[in-house]
Amino acid sequence: MPETLPLKEVPGDGNDAVGRWPHLGAIENRIEFFHGEQEFWSSRLEKYGSTVFRVNMPPSPPGFSANPVIMLLDLKSLPILFDSSKVEKKDVLLGSYMPSLSFYGGIRPCIFLDPSEERHCQLKSFMMDLIKSNADKWIPEIEKAASEIFSVWDDKMAKNGTAELNSECGRFACNVLFRTIVGRDPAAPGEASLGEKGPFYFQAWLGPQVAPVASVGLPHVLEETMMHSFPIPHFTIAHFHQKLVDFIETYATDLLDKADKEYGIERNDALHNLIFTLGFNAFGGLLIFLPSLLGFIGRADESVRKALVSEIRNAVEMEGGEITVGAVHRMDLVKSVVYESLRMRPPVHYLYARAKEDLVVESYDARYAVKKGEVIGGCLPFASRDPRVFEDADTFVASRFAGAEGRKLLHHVLWSNGHSDVLPSPHNKQCAAADFVPFLCQTFLACFFLRYDDCIIDEPKISGSGISYTFTSLKSRANR
Repeated sequence: MPETLPLKEVPGDGNDAVGRWPHLGAIENRIEFFHGEQEFWSSRLEKYGSTVFRVNMPPSPPGFSANPVIMLLDLKSLPILFDSSKVEKKDVLLGSYMPSLSFYGGIRPCIFLDPSEERHCQLKSFMMDLIKSNADKWIPEIEKAASEIFSVWDDKMAKNGTAELNSECGRFACNVLFRTIVGRDPAAPGEASLGEKGPFYFQAWLGPQVAPVASVGLPHVLEETMMHSFPIPHFTIAHFHQKLVDFIETYATDLLDKADKEYGIERNDALHNLIFTLGFNAFGGLLIFLPSLLGFIGRADESVRKALVSEIRNAVEMEGGEITVGAVHRMDLVKSVVYESLRMRPPVHYLYARAKEDLVVESYDARYAVKKGEVIGGCLPFASRDPRVFEDADTFVASRFAGAEGRKLLHHVLWSNGHSDVLPSPHNKQCAAADFVPFLCQTFLACFFLRYDDCIIDEPKISGSGISYTFTSLKSRANR
């Protein structure tokens, strides 16, 4: 019988920097956090000798209340965040901070709801239906949107010798999502057309919501005063938000009717959940992840890219030269590369929940008492590099999840608010597109390596617009 781990109090009080002055402690924690997240977590792991501890998370005073969270930084303790019998997910997307409901038309989007709430089941069922009911459109729209941005990259490479990835990845995401889900090109002429500004409108709407918990590489003093000390009010981006509202109201009437008639969802509720799902979940995630995915590939050993080219082209050839669902499912290495990228740099870094009752969180070395109502969080970039689960955990290994043994490790990839081998359901908080996003990314890579023989990508750069990636070499396929 295994020996029971000792029961301990969670170390740290959330104000470890300044002791009895909680607001000053929270501010100092915040400044240290944004100065360098890796160093922030490493220093506390060393200080407490534990992967479970209490610390203040951004945002924090003066414009916010203190935000002490019990953080979990290993893959044994973190999955408690997915146990709906022990924790609830109500209004904890960003810890104890929640943006103004003005960003969402006055409603609480599905992501802020707990599975126990009736609206959660209705809304998530609707969103999952939108993904599945458009199954025959995804691959053609991905191919079309990918071809459009590849042409832009080709032109930039010919003109400048380099090509920046991020903006075109954002355009790709925006076009695929609107064309497939809404059935309307966002740039098509019309009374509510977004023109070429669809990605901009999404980013303008997203920015103020996440600004208090994000860094975009601006000088530290500017970020602290402009982004991290006070919430940015909705009126600053109301015009851009209304552009998205007008687009959905005008061109997604069939979807709003479906939400009402088949799922009992009021139109304003459905409308703003569509904007949130398309803009926050899908566009926001792909805008971050696609450049990162290409970045890992473009900085990997050349043999990785050669293997991807061979696998993709062979799989497509077996399907008569077309990208099909069957072809994508044959691409074992491509799938592994996508999941390894999700493990190394997940698009969402932090997950939160609130204890429904007094409970015990178990790590590798101890058990920790958590009181009812306390906020628990997980740091995915740190936990997903758990050396007790993954060999060479800090290294990008393209084939890590390939083959039968590799696929068993998918259980420990938690990018989607759940285990990657668990399907999303209206009754859990697993991302509605948990099984679809990897497929989309695999299809995108198939398009990429059907067009290109090789690529090289420079080290990512942090700037005022965030983390950016640049092609320094892009070799088109011979005889394409």
